[in-house]
Amino acid sequence: MEYDTSVIRSCILLLLLCSTLGPSSGLAMDCPLLIVASPDVAVDHLSRREVRRLYLGIPYRTRNGLLQPARNTSDRLIQEVFLQKILAMTETLYQRLLAMHLVRLRQPGPVTIDDPHRLIELLRDRPDLVSYLWASDLPPGNTLKVLLEVPCENN
Repeated sequence: MEYDTSVIRSCILLLLLCSTLGPSSGLAMDCPLLIVASPDVAVDHLSRREVRRLYLGIPYRTRNGLLQPARNTSDRLIQEVFLQKILAMTETLYQRLLAMHLVRLRQPGPVTIDDPHRLIELLRDRPDLVSYLWASDLPPGNTLKVLLEVPCENN
């Protein structure tokens, strides 16, 4: 059985790269992923299905009105974990879906926020806003309500 030397060389380089990367490389996850909102949000818990539907443009009504999703774009890894664990789709597929909603339904989709500190401020101030953070980014005290905790291990 013969192997292509370029494939072997690529595998060795990949293994070496993986062995040199540590938590400081930016690839470490600060598990778990949390779905969060203001403490004043009119709901105590959301299921993965409910969060998925919300981010796919299906309204979620509470006694105080509609919940509004916000995408946390501050970290590429958190976006990937959210897309995989909650939406069960790739970034490309999700972007296509958002484009379709914009064209067909004239719905712009979730607001995107690329600064976690700004996201936390908005979540505190707006009881209709829902987003996601790493557990390590959750501010101390009861300044945000955790609606769903998503472990990082496969399940």
